[in-house]
Amino acid sequence: MKPLLSIWTSPVKAFEFLSKRDDSINRTMVNILSAMITIGAVFPQLKDLSEPFGNNKIVGILIGIILSGLIGIIIVRFLLALIYWVIGRILKGEASKKQIQLVVAYSLIPYLIYLVIGLILIIPALITKNLDLVFYHHPVTYFVVWILSARNLIYGLSYFNKYSYGYALLNILIPAGIFELIKLVIN
Repeated sequence: MKPLLSIWTSPVKAFEFLSKRDDSINRTMVNILSAMITIGAVFPQLKDLSEPFGNNKIVGILIGIILSGLIGIIIVRFLLALIYWVIGRILKGEASKKQIQLVVAYSLIPYLIYLVIGLILIIPALITKNLDLVFYHHPVTYFVVWILSARNLIYGLSYFNKYSYGYALLNILIPAGIFELIKLVIN
């Protein structure tokens, strides 16, 4: 079973497979996915991030890719996983930190679609000499990716914490509500 592909169609089976797979393979994949997912999520904004580099936009894009990959490992693997693990513990979940790291990394796989779209659009961008095509960003695509990721996260949290989908949704909504409240207070 290929969990990178099966997460799209049957996330519960993918998480069952991942729970039985060797921890060293899972840990390596969590690191790789954390970096790649963050690069995929940030990819449409790399054009804006490269503006300060003037004529050396490619250098800015490369620096942005490297930094986003490193920051992704910190945010996805450690910060998000820790938040979901703590909330899961409060809701009497049974998952370990490693299992939650696995859930977070694999549930965010739909964000890799931006990398795929960027790679596909490189050829038309080079032909038309319009590199803006590579940095595709559309609200509908973002919404679909977000829905798929939330679905995977609900299934994964429910599977590993051994509680209902409602509790898994609550596990997602509590931190989201806290972050929105903090954002509201800051603004």
